Amino acid sequence: MRVTVRGVVLIGAALLVVVAAAGAWMWFAGGTKAPSASPPKTLGVITWNICGEAGGERGQSGYCPLRDRPKKKADRIAALARERDADVITLQEICGGAPGSHVALLRSALGPGWSVRHAEGARPDGETRCRDGLSGDLGVAVAVRGEITGERSLNALPPDPKGVSGQTLPVLCVRVEGWTYTPCTTHILPGEEPRVGEQIAAVRAFVRGEDRPTVLTGDFNRNADAPQLAPLVSSYAVCPARETDGRGAVTYHMWDPEQRAHRFHELDHVFFDSPRGVRNPLVRCGVEKDLMDTTPNEPGGREPNGYSDHAPVYAEIRTGS
Repeated sequence: MRVTVRGVVLIGAALLVVVAAAGAWMWFAGGTKAPSASPPKTLGVITWNICGEAGGERGQSGYCPLRDRPKKKADRIAALARERDADVITLQEICGGAPGSHVALLRSALGPGWSVRHAEGARPDGETRCRDGLSGDLGVAVAVRGEITGERSLNALPPDPKGVSGQTLPVLCVRVEGWTYTPCTTHILPGEEPRVGEQIAAVRAFVRGEDRPTVLTGDFNRNADAPQLAPLVSSYAVCPARETDGRGAVTYHMWDPEQRAHRFHELDHVFFDSPRGVRNPLVRCGVEKDLMDTTPNEPGGREPNGYSDHAPVYAEIRTGS
């Protein structure tokens, strides 16, 4: 496993490397103008796989709505943050580390008082660069309404034992001035191969290295009842929880071209600690289903009715501050 530090943008900042070891914190002084360092009493969290780098042609497997309009996606993310009064936005399948990338556009759309960090990951072909004219490198990102004072990231996905895939999938955590919580995000490999369990164990160990409560968000590519997620479910509370009918909240839509049928799944979650002295930290939890494309993915089909094949998940969590 390796530490990933590409994609970090410092504006007038001085970088101090405290420990040059895997998963070490990278500390920052200075930076953009930040709001008050008073920690939020209720932490508003949004996580969203924006499918920013997937297939571009209607009817293709993995088609991504609005793939060729990164500014429109960035503007909608920022608008959602304002609508939800969010403190944290975590994003997967997002391009960053270059002018004109999703991260650069989002930083501009969010405006003063927000900090954004990005950690790169590679596609199965081993390449990190976003394709077909998109700027930057593929990966995950965390944006916070505050000043980021430290970050660390790690490729948590073990190498493909067959040597076929060169994919890497990072976990990224940031520390924020005055906050008692550490926000983290990741993207877990789909499927049933053994290294999925190894990746999840590595993510858990990495995040559990914190000396404070954490919020772990992302696209976990399976519902919360999946056996592979047991190490996380046993360690954290989770949003979305099971609904009253026993099913999970839908966060992902795909079109089955052979059966000409819609398929819905629960893949995206917010895992969180309970701070000391807070018996029930979850204030609110939900899914912005209206932002998920639910149209049939067919060649020549109608325009998508959402921004991604995933829906944003939001949570409000009492911090005990």
